[in-house]
Amino acid sequence: MYWLGPFEYRSKQALLDGLKMYLRTAPLGRVTHQVAIQKLHLLLALHPDAERKIGLGIDHFRIVRNELSGRGFRLVRPDGSEETFSYTKCITGVAQSAYGKACEALRFAVRPQLDAFRDQLIFPTCCAISGEPIVHPNDLHVDHKTPFWRLLSEFCKAHQVDLSTLQTTGNGMSLALVDSCITDAFVAYHLQHAKLQASCQSANLRKGGSEGTFAVPSKHKT
Repeated sequence: MYWLGPFEYRSKQALLDGLKMYLRTAPLGRVTHQVAIQKLHLLLALHPDAERKIGLGIDHFRIVRNELSGRGFRLVRPDGSEETFSYTKCITGVAQSAYGKACEALRFAVRPQLDAFRDQLIFPTCCAISGEPIVHPNDLHVDHKTPFWRLLSEFCKAHQVDLSTLQTTGNGMSLALVDSCITDAFVAYHLQHAKLQASCQSANLRKGGSEGTFAVPSKHKT
């Protein structure tokens, strides 16, 4: 998996494909979709030359036609100056940020809740997204009705938590926050607020875990 802040993708390539498709289909001009704006801020922070490109700050993002070919992203600063940036450079070969690691650690922390939901299902069960029957457990994905990233954002707001300042320990499935109090608080918050549902793998991939923004259509699966 690859994490862009709290947004989960099945790989770096899946995010790259989603960005490519978004640039093809989104209207030229100012980006107004709030989820897209949040993701572009997270994306730009990964750029190897992010500090210089951001400069005085970011007022908004635009989608523009490149001088040679295709389309690209451009940031507009508060003073009106503009700068292009390559989303590929933001993703390829860049280590996961402290923010991304914290998000992933909290996702692992609530995995027992997802496993418990999975264990109580009786097959065949119905996909909450497509309405199609799920016959085999291998085709099942436990999905958040309210996206995980939104739950995490609301938790951070309510508890005044800045994920970018948190330290993690371990790696892979053992990745965890050093501050276990925050982990325990989020586990309790997730238990109270998360609404889990069964979905089939194909429907969940089409949804992209990202409300359609930078998601990859099923015909572009990797």
